[in-house]
Amino acid sequence: MNDYSLFYTLHPISRYLLGLALLSLATATSSLTYGFILILIAALFVRVIENSWNRVGRSIGLLRWFILPILALHLLFSPGQLILPGWPLPFTWEGLQLGLHLSVHLAVIFFTAITLFLCLTRNEWIQALLLMPFSSRAVATYVILIAPLRHSEGDLLRALRLQWKLRSSWQQSPQMLVSAFSAALAVAEEQSQQLWLRWPASAVTGLDSPTQAAPLWQIASLLSAMIGLLGLGVAWKM
Repeated sequence: MNDYSLFYTLHPISRYLLGLALLSLATATSSLTYGFILILIAALFVRVIENSWNRVGRSIGLLRWFILPILALHLLFSPGQLILPGWPLPFTWEGLQLGLHLSVHLAVIFFTAITLFLCLTRNEWIQALLLMPFSSRAVATYVILIAPLRHSEGDLLRALRLQWKLRSSWQQSPQMLVSAFSAALAVAEEQSQQLWLRWPASAVTGLDSPTQAAPLWQIASLLSAMIGLLGLGVAWKM
């Protein structure tokens, strides 16, 4: 997540309202045309926020493993008019239509959920979790553990990936996974012990401190909040 994008100069509430409006519209819409438009808007949002198409490309690569089975199952097992009567595979127009509808609906929710996640920085999400009235105490320990565990578990994953490239043996994959889980639990235990010894001095640090925005960005934040509220209203009426 690129925390230095100009998008993050907007007020966090305005950004959250924009992302929530997109996700609400994606959930409420039942039109293929509107679905494709929302996917395009969400993809452009991700591109603007991260200044890169990398996350969009990775998301499309992940999403295809959900969309392809949906299309195949509906094409094969939905009753209706056959697309190619001479073929042994009973593809139907009704199955194609239903599969496309469900696939687009899944894709638009997936991309708008990514957009909502990116509308706040990691530290802002942590602050939001800690401000929750009933669960803040319960999640505080886990939230504080996120930062050190990200680095440690990332090193473990890179080592596991390198080990897999060197061996490339499916027979040894269960043993590699078990050793990786054991190492991850050992690292988590060590980090939790260090956290216990440092508590409460190690309460969440490095969080974003509120800064005074320029008047131009204040106006942009206000307009963004209004657009977000308008989107929520449209989604409510759909």
